[in-house]
Amino acid sequence: MPFINNTNNRSMQTAIVKPNQSSLDVVLMHAGTMEAAMEVMAANERSITAPLITGVQYLVPDTNTSDAVTLNYLQQNKIVIGTRG
Repeated sequence: MPFINNTNNRSMQTAIVKPNQSSLDVVLMHAGTMEAAMEVMAANERSITAPLITGVQYLVPDTNTSDAVTLNYLQQNKIVIGTRG
């Protein structure tokens, strides 16, 4: 299980991988930017290129590289990104 303890006391949310989602899809949906990808994958001790498993929960740390406008747009329009399918 890719769950990691939050050792630096940062606030984190979780993301459950949906069908056809890549690491970048999950990051974009929960942080709003690709810049946050390395931070999210590091929090889960995963490579950005490693395939994710549908239904598995991953940690998404709060990051300075998030984009509230993008996040709001995705959430308001109920957009689910899944580029692997």
